[in-house]
This record gives sequence, structure tokens and C-alpha cells, in this order.
Amino acid sequence: MRKFVFGPVPSRRLGFSLGVDIIPRKYCNFDCIYCQVGKTTEKNVARKAFLEEKEVVNEVIAAVHAADKVDFVTFSGSGEPTLNRNLGTMIREIKNSIDTPIAVITNSTLLSFEEVRDDLMDADVVLPSLDAASEQMFQCINRPQPGINLIEIIDGIKVFRKCYRGLIWLEIMLIKGMNDSSEDLRKMRDILYDLNVDKIHLNTVTRPPCESNTDRMEREELEQIRSFFGDKCEVISPFEKDGSIHKHYEDWVETLLDILKRRALTLRDIVAITGVKSSVIKKTLRSMQKKGLIKDYYSGTEVYYITAGS
Repeated sequence: MRKFVFGPVPSRRLGFSLGVDIIPRKYCNFDCIYCQVGKTTEKNVARKAFLEEKEVVNEVIAAVHAADKVDFVTFSGSGEPTLNRNLGTMIREIKNSIDTPIAVITNSTLLSFEEVRDDLMDADVVLPSLDAASEQMFQCINRPQPGINLIEIIDGIKVFRKCYRGLIWLEIMLIKGMNDSSEDLRKMRDILYDLNVDKIHLNTVTRPPCESNTDRMEREELEQIRSFFGDKCEVISPFEKDGSIHKHYEDWVETLLDILKRRALTLRDIVAITGVKSSVIKKTLRSMQKKGLIKDYYSGTEVYYITAGS
């Protein structure tokens, strides 16, 4: 049973992504209203070791060798990965052993700290997030640890851009009726111009959010905003790569449950991950629902499956 690695999972931004979870569940300095992992149980800004980095590195290397296809090794998971003070060491040791590109998904809060920027220097892609263009909206959507403010986050991204030679793909989570007003979008466009990132990814609420009144935006609305933000901007599309990540997971049910603790999946996702026939998966999902192990969540026309405790 893996302790730190999950997947590979189909990612709309990173292809077949092998997730690396180096933070205790929901140890974060945000409590975002849209988070699919659930409410933050320990809001904290302290960087800690948390675990033995060599164990993580060895597990990542073994998982990459065992998988049929991995496009990225991605530090993400149950909390904010930059809160692990050994992040840089793990990135460097993994890169010394395998050729798979490394990505780090971050909420951007610690990019103002030099030690965190240094930790990220050897990553191939860093994917920060920025969901608000005003302090009021930032507090409303991201619900940060007291003392964290939007200006410091924006300045941190700017400084990181100047010293980091890899790719920066910025994600904006758009929520219907919240950060989608004309004023918010104009302010955001001005901020984006100064950040000079390589790509801007527009996303909206699709997987089960932390707060039930968090509404998604329609594709047409996102496309209008994409046009407003300019050429670097793109709307995150559904995962469409062909083929499965693994020919077969012998213990695919156990593997599935492990992934669902961290990430909601559609039937299509599960087929891509396991290589198991959809008819078999459907039957198994019904059985798991009856046992109270998982539950489903409807987002538009998509059905997502998550663990019952999420």
C-alpha cells in the first residue's frame, strides 16, 4: 500500500499525473470554499518536515517505473505542498533518478519567502493559483490564515517569476456570482499583465466543493473571459487523452479508494486509471455505494465519485 503517492490520475492540465502527497490531510493555510478535499482541519503557516523524504523519493521512483505512462510527477494532494520544508530536497533527488518532469501545485502564499522559491527552482512547472483581485474577495473565497494578504501573494508571484526559469501556469478558479463581475475581471486582467506568467488557466467548480453554495460557470462564460484575458489564457478542458495509465491494477478497488480520499473522479477517469472495463467498474461502484464507502456528486452532466467521508 502506497503512503505518499497516488495515481497516476488523469489531469486536465498535466495529462497522466502521478500525485505526491507530502502534507497531512487538510494541513493548509487556506480554507477555500471550493476545495474538493474538504474543510481545512489545521490552518497553519508553519513549514515542517512531516515525513522522511527518502521514503517519499523511493516510492515516487518505484511508482514511475511501475506505471505504463506518467506525464508529470506532481506535488499536490491533501494540503499545501510548500508547507513541507523538505520539498526542494525531494524534487532534486527525484530529478536525479528519473527523467519525468516535475510539477508543483501551490496556492501561492509562500512564494514571497526566498527559501520556498529556492525549493521550487528545480521543478519543471509550477502551477500557482490566484482566485481574487481584491482583498475582500480573497478573504471570502480562500479564507486564509490570519496575517496572509493578497498583495503579499501577488508580490510573491512577481518575484518568483523574475528568478524562476521554468514554466509558470497560473490557475484562476472562477465561481458564479462571486469573482466574475466586470470590475473583478478588469482588476484581474491588470494583475495578470504584471505577473507575466507563461499560461493562464481558467477553471470553475466541477468536483464536489467544500461549500454547497459554490456554483460553477458555463463553458460559454469561461470562453468570454478567456478572450478578455488574452492569448496566454485558456479554459481548462475535460481530460481527453487516449489509453489507460495502467494495463491493470490487481488491487484496483483499494487503489481507487486511496485516490478518492484526495480527488473526486468520474467513471471515465476511473477507466483511464485502471484499464478495467466500464461495465465492471459500474458494478463495483454500486457495491461500494451500498457499503457506504463512496458517494456520488453531480456537476452539470458529469457524475463524480468521492469517499463517503469527504
